[in-house]
Amino acid sequence: MVHAGMVHALEEIHRLLKPDGCLIDIHPFIGEFIEVHQGRKITFAEAVPAFNDEDIRQAEDALARVVQRQLFLIERAAPFDFLIYASSVVELRAYFDEANAFDESSRDEMAAAWVLELAPRVEEAMRAAGEGAEVVYHEKAKISRMKPRR
Repeated sequence: MVHAGMVHALEEIHRLLKPDGCLIDIHPFIGEFIEVHQGRKITFAEAVPAFNDEDIRQAEDALARVVQRQLFLIERAAPFDFLIYASSVVELRAYFDEANAFDESSRDEMAAAWVLELAPRVEEAMRAAGEGAEVVYHEKAKISRMKPRR
């Protein structure tokens, strides 16, 4: 969604919300990691390069604009960790293939090459970690509770 569409959507939410209603916004920060966990211990971690972070930047800007225009008041906001666990790289890839099945945006060639290069290193880290190791997609996110201003 282009930036103008994001602002328009927030304006429509403001118009449709009851005076005692609220908007819950959840969106990622820029910063993702692939990790290998063995119990509570992280045995491997690598940052995922920010190949296309424009949507995240546009979402942040759209939210800032409607707050600046005093359409919404941020009551509370907090960061949180969003984790997706898988028992193998194959299982994690299958999850993302299914989750992105209807995504029509073209996949960045650099991102695809990085994923192919990373997979063997993650598999080796899982073997080294031993029985019960899991691969984890770790994304930083933020949740905000916003009240409409009238």
